[in-house]
Amino acid sequence: MDDGPRTAGGAGSAKSGGAERGRNDGPDRDGGSDRGRTDGGRPPALARLDRRFDASTRREAAEALGNPSSSMSADAGRIVEELFEIALDDPDEAVRAAAIESLYFHGDDHVDRLARRIAERRGPDDGDGKREARRGAVETFARWLEHDRAAYRMVGATGLAAAGGEGAAPRLREAFDDDDARVRARAVRGYARVGGEAVEAVRPLVNAPNDLVRGAAADALVAMDTDEAVELLALAARRGNERLRLTVVDRLGELDRRDATGVLIGALRDPSEAVRRTAARSVATVIAKAGAVPAGDVRDRLLTERPFEADGLLAVFRSVATERTAGDRAGGNGGATPGSRERVDAETRRYAAWLYCELLEAADPAAADRSAAVEWVVDALDHRDRLVADLAAAYLPRIVSEDAVGETPAEEAPPDGAAESSLGVDVERKLRSLASDGTVSESARERARAVLRRFKRAVVEAAADRHVEYVYVRWPADYTESYEG
Repeated sequence: MDDGPRTAGGAGSAKSGGAERGRNDGPDRDGGSDRGRTDGGRPPALARLDRRFDASTRREAAEALGNPSSSMSADAGRIVEELFEIALDDPDEAVRAAAIESLYFHGDDHVDRLARRIAERRGPDDGDGKREARRGAVETFARWLEHDRAAYRMVGATGLAAAGGEGAAPRLREAFDDDDARVRARAVRGYARVGGEAVEAVRPLVNAPNDLVRGAAADALVAMDTDEAVELLALAARRGNERLRLTVVDRLGELDRRDATGVLIGALRDPSEAVRRTAARSVATVIAKAGAVPAGDVRDRLLTERPFEADGLLAVFRSVATERTAGDRAGGNGGATPGSRERVDAETRRYAAWLYCELLEAADPAAADRSAAVEWVVDALDHRDRLVADLAAAYLPRIVSEDAVGETPAEEAPPDGAAESSLGVDVERKLRSLASDGTVSESARERARAVLRRFKRAVVEAAADRHVEYVYVRWPADYTESYEG
């Protein structure tokens, strides 16, 4: 792939300047792929990429392959590989640009891969040749940042960010005002990657109307990881519109800093439920890393600053603890792919459940109705994540015991419903039901039985402390039988 000649009118022939993800130029853009295959089984659109066709036909075929018909879904891998070859080797610049655009629509990570392939072609990768190859790649990508076609500028920004080198940061900064959102986004993210530190240069992009650019600006500030960068992110989290606040609290979960975590804790009271939920996920993500922000410190601050709210703080952490991971959806072990931006990974989910239980245990019994909150802990005994279920089993006696056992004199406790008290829910009855429910897992039934045994021990110990005779009863008949013998 070379620069190619800049022909008159070439800037718009591939219509790449304003392309956005998710385009749809109508059904069967592959020109009849549903009507059969030609050329040794190749779909017609792929066959028309051959150089025996003129450049206009090849360009149209490359454009169509960015959004192939459903009948070509089985050929997706082959389509991507052929587009790579066209983007690298076709003699016509417009055809190459169309192939780049189509690769982007198949997944923007293909643009990163293309940039790496181009860098590898610049020369040998060992000894003195490696230095020359890198210099050549940097020069090529920097030149493409000024290309007429946005597809080339997008690859240029991507490649220059990866290659780095002296002068890369100011060149990428110049692309912050590019008229293509994809170029701006890659330029600002790459700027931080190659060592750019000017927060003021990124500031205008934080409020960009385009989601792609706004997210990239937040990523750049996170990568800078400076006090000034965090201060700007905090300002955006407080005063930005909902979409900006959502972006910022999502990215702040990547920063292992106390000041960034403070911003997240503040966002737990955001008026937007989506922002609060995302802030809760980011808080759990930070403490799951076990880095500069200890989990105990976050818990203590939440307990100090946030009163019990059944539909507030507890609700957002419960929503995170309940979310399904990529591994859950795929039937795996609940872990997310390293480096992926999943909604929640297993460790984050577990720490969200831990914070939920800690907050519920510390809640003032008279502060609010806690029945729904406690019921979730009981239901969590059958949580798909074994560690979350074990956590619920460990905390449930602690959450219930003081209200159900410690406050009610044993001789006054009702024979059925001893664990109801101020919780507003008969926990013991629910546990007995769960312990005999054949529709749940055996491990969930065993956890319910184990918690019931702990309740029994706690009741007997409390009675002994008061020096009263007490018979633990599960059913009214138990009480009668104990005195008829």
